[in-house]
Amino acid sequence: MKSPIVIQGAMQSELDYILANLEIKAKTEEAGFVFYECVLNGYPIVVSKTKMGEVAASIATVLAIKKYSPAFIINQGTAGSFDERFSIRDVVIGERICYISQFATEPDKETEPLNPWKKNEYKTVDNEIISYRCEENLLSWLKGLELLHRETVHFDTVGSGDVWTKSPELIKKYNREYGITCEAMECTGVYFAANSLNTPAVTLRVISNNEILNQPFDESTSVYSQKLSLEIAGAYILEVVGEYIEEVEK
Repeated sequence: MKSPIVIQGAMQSELDYILANLEIKAKTEEAGFVFYECVLNGYPIVVSKTKMGEVAASIATVLAIKKYSPAFIINQGTAGSFDERFSIRDVVIGERICYISQFATEPDKETEPLNPWKKNEYKTVDNEIISYRCEENLLSWLKGLELLHRETVHFDTVGSGDVWTKSPELIKKYNREYGITCEAMECTGVYFAANSLNTPAVTLRVISNNEILNQPFDESTSVYSQKLSLEIAGAYILEVVGEYIEEVEK
């Protein structure tokens, strides 16, 4: 069996468009997580509902890797902008993930979370370096992908944690001190699991709202994210494995 592309979404509404545009072969469930085994242009695609949050996303990613040995993983969805330059429907490709659920507070400012890690340096208390980065070969291919050049795409840092930040001041702080350009709730878990198991993974996030610019949530951005993820999968099938598929068919 060819290694499938896994496309993830946290909620059913983040998968419905994708599923409506694929040929579904089977629906399986493992440890409470649902996987749809599908086909796109003769190539296997697994659609995974990760559920919301870092822990669930990490478990779903491990299960997908162990079960399917994917060629790569697209973790897609929407995100709130942390950058004044980014507007609704802009696309952020997660070149790097900054985990914003691990924080410390100052004794006299208990309500102001501060990330204790230095910029670009991620370590546990045991001094183990944690890599939350998109795999270099996948990242390089994405940067050269023609379809992404027609969009407003930013290859940048995604802040991810079990939080929903709405304070403009805190948003500006994270952007200024850690280079975070948008916030999501599953990316750390996905990247940590994928990096640990040597599986390429990328998060694609469409900006759905911007608290700094007072731009409210746009529900249509979820469909836009799914559409773009399918196009990326299609491009991979055509450009990277197209010759292999043609050879097999012969």
